[in-house]
Amino acid sequence: MAINYSTILPHGFNLIEKIYPNPNDEWKQLIEAMKLVAKEIYEVDPQVILIASPHNLRIDGQIGIITSEWIEGIWWNDEKTKKAELKFKIDRNTSNLIYQRAKMMDLPIVAVNYGAAEGEYSSMKMDWGTMIPLWYLNEIYKQNKKDVPPVVLITPSREIPWSNLVDFGKMMNGVCVNNKIKSVYIASCDHGHAHDPDGPYGYHPASKVFDNQITELIQKNELNKILTLSPEFIDHAKPDSFWQMLILLGILEVSDLNNDLCVYGCPEYYGMIVATYK
Repeated sequence: MAINYSTILPHGFNLIEKIYPNPNDEWKQLIEAMKLVAKEIYEVDPQVILIASPHNLRIDGQIGIITSEWIEGIWWNDEKTKKAELKFKIDRNTSNLIYQRAKMMDLPIVAVNYGAAEGEYSSMKMDWGTMIPLWYLNEIYKQNKKDVPPVVLITPSREIPWSNLVDFGKMMNGVCVNNKIKSVYIASCDHGHAHDPDGPYGYHPASKVFDNQITELIQKNELNKILTLSPEFIDHAKPDSFWQMLILLGILEVSDLNNDLCVYGCPEYYGMIVATYK
């Protein structure tokens, strides 16, 4: 089975209402879209959740794939009075199949474990780019008294050629097809980070231009045109989304998936998109 559902999901902290209650209307719009996507993923009933995050291990010049037995994490609100906590199994078999195939293709990849070789102490820390999208999945699966499927966590490098990440997406889809693995792919992405002069990255007009272009390309099913963007422009826009979207582009090039939903918001200094491909 191919990857038969893919999504671009944001990871802004305020998306977790349990620890950041009373969101404003713009946050609410994104939250409702996240809930809809989680429901759709649940209905797809995947065996494996493939997710790429920009905030886990950042390995210079390499794609990382996590091969620990578990991934777990805690995220606190600003006052340290409320917390979100998650723990999931890693699908070590699928992770290793992807790793071995990538090595055969000479893609720059490393397999990463932490602590023990296996068991409870083989556990990688869960970053917010992984936790926040999976929080919504956990909620819908809990409501239905089921466990979230095991996870494959990918940590793409920003230093490798873009074509490597597109090829990685194609290859990952092929691994799922050849091994009859029913899966979904989540590109954990926040977009331009320079919307606010008071934000940590300051202001640059490229952030708004980037976000508008990405939103339009998603809606027109023309994500391949991100390859025409210049590295200088991307650097000015300060997204953390581009590399996970390159993996998605590879999947789209070898599948029949098309855009179905695209919701944009910018309630903070960074832009966020909830988009689905069915």
